[in-house]
Formats: sequence, structure tokens, C-alpha cells
Amino acid sequence: MGEGYGRRLGQTVPMRIVLVVPGGVDPPGSPRVIPFIHGLVADLSSRHEVLVIAVGHDTAAGAWPLFGAEVINVPVGRHSKSDIARVVRRVSNLSGAGGRPDVIHGLWANLPGFAAAMAARRHRRPSVVSVCGGEFAALADIAYGGGLRRGSLLMAQASTRAATAVTVATSWMHAHVTGCGGRVDEIIPLGADTTIFSRPTSTPIPHRVAHVANLNRVKDQELLLQAFRAVVDAYPGAALDIAGLDTLDGQVQRLAATLGLDERVRFHGYLPAPELATMISDATLHVLSSRHDAGPVAVLEAAACGVATVGTAVGHVADLAALPRPGAFAVPGRRPAVLAEAILAVLADDEGRRLVADTAHAWALAHDAAHTSRAFEALYRRVSANR
Repeated sequence: MGEGYGRRLGQTVPMRIVLVVPGGVDPPGSPRVIPFIHGLVADLSSRHEVLVIAVGHDTAAGAWPLFGAEVINVPVGRHSKSDIARVVRRVSNLSGAGGRPDVIHGLWANLPGFAAAMAARRHRRPSVVSVCGGEFAALADIAYGGGLRRGSLLMAQASTRAATAVTVATSWMHAHVTGCGGRVDEIIPLGADTTIFSRPTSTPIPHRVAHVANLNRVKDQELLLQAFRAVVDAYPGAALDIAGLDTLDGQVQRLAATLGLDERVRFHGYLPAPELATMISDATLHVLSSRHDAGPVAVLEAAACGVATVGTAVGHVADLAALPRPGAFAVPGRRPAVLAEAILAVLADDEGRRLVADTAHAWALAHDAAHTSRAFEALYRRVSANR
């Protein structure tokens, strides 16, 4: 089946697909899940033979089933040169163990993407590498981005050079990657699961704001809270719901207390997708405060729920705001007063907010998780056909 691609008797022949990922492939219900990877595995494995190689998901080797696919974890160690060489060999060996793969897809252009491209080269098969995050970013003040370390940047550059095709999720990310010397061939959004995230029949709670992101420096909840202080000054009944794992040991919560927002901000931690959908649907507005975001799925999840986003001009916020009929409100710069002004203006404009939410909703439905899977599958077939 590794060589098989085509149509027989009108039926599409299944492919053997290898996905190399950094993690996020625990069984459903775990907080260690990357939703778009789950969606991709679930959909592809319903039609194809899928092997998922998780690079560094756990510190110990292991294997488990996921939506009909097999997941094999390959520990990384300390990311030394010898560790990287070992991981690349292991990924290459696993990729060919069940037969020659039709395509190997690395998600993130660091070690997963590099290992995928090298394994594909060994097996003389095509590879796809998706730049999904900060592989080329360099935000020195918060120590974020692969571009800050020569080895990481070289690996990302090598991954994108060696791949048969390179994808990103947004036009904003296309400009970012190519501006940093990387290559991009196609934009494939990483869509929301619209079977879970959908427009509710209930009415949103007035002046309720949602924020979906892990608490960390690059998501910049400090900017969010400082802006929300001004929102509460204008609307004393305003409330902010924050969902995401805390990686900062309570610093964001302490800042909320310092700003006098204890009673106005609720930290939910990790929420399973159905509960997250309810939290978003209750909101009047979704806010993104990231300094860098390749293609924030939370923006599309909010859009699928009929909730507009105000945010920094990154990822989907920048893309949707640039549509002929805007589907988001992009805020220039990184000043709390400017973000607060934008939030207040949108909260006060019901009709304008509805029009933007409608555009975002239509776009999210057209580019949902099923669309992501179909787009990648079509790309796999194109690159396989050309070999």
C-alpha cells in the first residue's frame, strides 16, 4: 500500500500517512491535547492507514491507539546533537516499519518537521512540513521563539528547505515565515471542530469577555488585564473568563488582584472542549492579546460560536480583519489603552459587532476542522502524484 495511489473501480486507494508531531496526542479528555491534531488524526484514520509519531510527548517510550491510528512516542532527552540524531533515526525507522509511506507530515518545523523531512528523504517519499508556531520567531525580552537559538533556527530553515511542501495556517504567518528566510507553499487554516463549537440559541451575557489561551508570556495576559481594568472602569459589571493552563505559577492571578479585578476575572484553567464552547458562547466578545500567534484556533472557535474577536494583529485576527468585509477587529501596537478603547467601542456597537461576527462565523464554517483534513489530504495526493 506504500506505493499505492490512484483510483481503482472509482474508489480512492487509501494512503499510508505518517504524522510526526510534538505531542498533544493523549486520549480525549486529557489536558495534553492539541485539538487540531486530534481532528486531523480522527478524520484521516477513517479513510487511511495513519501512524502518529509523537516526538517528546512523554519522557518514556510508549504506544497507544488514537481514533483508529497508532501513536508511538519517541523520547527526546536533553535535545543534544546526539539526542536529535537518535530521534531522526528512530522516526525514519518507524516510518518505514509498516511499509513504505505515501507521505510523511511533520507538524511544527522544529524537530518533528526536521525528522519528517529526513525520514521522507531516506524512504524517497514526499514530505509536508507545517510551520505551526514560533519556529522562526525571536522575542528576546520574553525568551520566546526558535529564532533566538542558532540551532533551532537552522533546523527550521533546513526543515522548510528539505520538505516537498511547506504550509502555514494564515497569510500573516506566510509573511512572517518568508520574512525570516523560510519557505511557504500553501496556506491551510487549522480549523475549529464545528460539531462542538457552534452558535447557541441562548443570548450572550452583556459585557462578558472571553479569553482562551494558556497563561504564558507570548499570550501576554498582562496586556489583557491592564486593558480590562479600563473596561471595568467603564462597565463595572463587565466580567472576563480566562480558560487555559497556568504556566506562570499564579503570576497572572496575582496581577489581577493587584489591579483590583479579583471579582471581575475568573480563571477556569483547562476546560474540555464542550465546556469551553459554553464559556465562549456566553461571551459578548472574545479577546486575543498574543505577541505572536501563527493561527490561533481559539479565534475560529469563537467565530464558530458567533462571537467576534478583538485582538492584536497576529494570525487569524490579522487575516480576518483584512477581509473586504472584516471578520475581526485588529488592534495596532501593544498599548493597554488602545486595546481597551477597541474593546469598549466594540461592546458599545451591537450592530457592528454582529456584522463582524457573521463574517467570522461564515469563514470559520467554510474552514473548519473537516476542511483542514480535506486540504491536507488533497496536498498529500498532489505531492505523492508528483513523485
